[in-house]
Amino acid sequence: MDLPLEQLGRLLTNSSRILLTGSSSPNVDLITTAVAWQLFLTRQKKIVDVAFAGSLPKLKFLPKTAIIKNEVGELGKFKIILDVSKTKVKQLSYDIDDDKLVIDIVPEDGIFKAKDLSTTEGDYKYDLVICLGANSLESLGEIYNGNRNFFHRVSVINIDRSVLNENFGQLNIIESGSSSLAEISYHALEKHIDQDIATCLLAGIIAATNSFQSPQVVPDTLELASELIVKGAKREEIIEALYRTKDIDTLKNWGRILSRLHKQKYIISSHLKHDEADNLPEDFQEMVKDLILSTPNVQVAVIYYQLEFKQTEAWVYTIANINALDLLKDLSAQGDRRFAKVKLDKDLTASRELVSKKIEAKLELINKSL
Repeated sequence: MDLPLEQLGRLLTNSSRILLTGSSSPNVDLITTAVAWQLFLTRQKKIVDVAFAGSLPKLKFLPKTAIIKNEVGELGKFKIILDVSKTKVKQLSYDIDDDKLVIDIVPEDGIFKAKDLSTTEGDYKYDLVICLGANSLESLGEIYNGNRNFFHRVSVINIDRSVLNENFGQLNIIESGSSSLAEISYHALEKHIDQDIATCLLAGIIAATNSFQSPQVVPDTLELASELIVKGAKREEIIEALYRTKDIDTLKNWGRILSRLHKQKYIISSHLKHDEADNLPEDFQEMVKDLILSTPNVQVAVIYYQLEFKQTEAWVYTIANINALDLLKDLSAQGDRRFAKVKLDKDLTASRELVSKKIEAKLELINKSL
């Protein structure tokens, strides 16, 4: 893998306050890779925050120092500058009047004039963004939507493995042949990997490849995983957290989904009845994605959930190079490129027919163009 390490190193060296973020409702690979970067950069004496919109998986094997936020807060400051070289300030007060901030400044001696006052936008909270696993800035969700100016004014390192990536960064590291974001990052962090970083990266690879069952696993991936284990990666803790912590209710519902599984060309689908979604695990999305990876030639999984007799939700999960929102664009779906949800005022049978036809038609076009 030939990464632009010199350019990457230069951007990291010239920054001191870094935001790590990525696609909303991140998967295990995305979370663990972000924490690996956080550990590395913190040890380089950088100020680092990790923030993702949406739901976050809970992973017990992450180091206790890992802090992951759901928002970034205020990113910039607005400065009001008053020249006091000739006239000093005796008293300052402010008030809010009719949605306006009114600042009263009493001079010590003399008067202040309009020319003494100026304004400016202060420095942003971060001077660099490392964006992981997002094919566009919009896929960051609220992290981007509430801070659009910031993302267009600060340098962005864009690390992804999707062929649909929009190359929105000042530095774009797009490796579509990689098994995971963790594998891409391994080659950037290789000289600085300790036990905690090794554990994070190995977890990302295991999760992204469904424990090395993905078609994108090559001998280099297995060799890389072996090197991480040699460096102290806690493989047993990872496996315990990802695959051995499902309770009885969770397994029963998962069994229902598997027993109703139907495959048609590139799509697998199943359904849950009205009262069967109460015990879904927090990592349900990851379980469905693992199901896609372990089923040959499948690109999309759809889980239908019957809300009422005449109301159904369709939960659509896709592989990395298929955009879930684009598949359901005509149905006003919500979500991101890997997971989208649409609510239909139809019964289960009619909803399945409508959604499957739309997805099949879109996939036929996509696959012809590949």
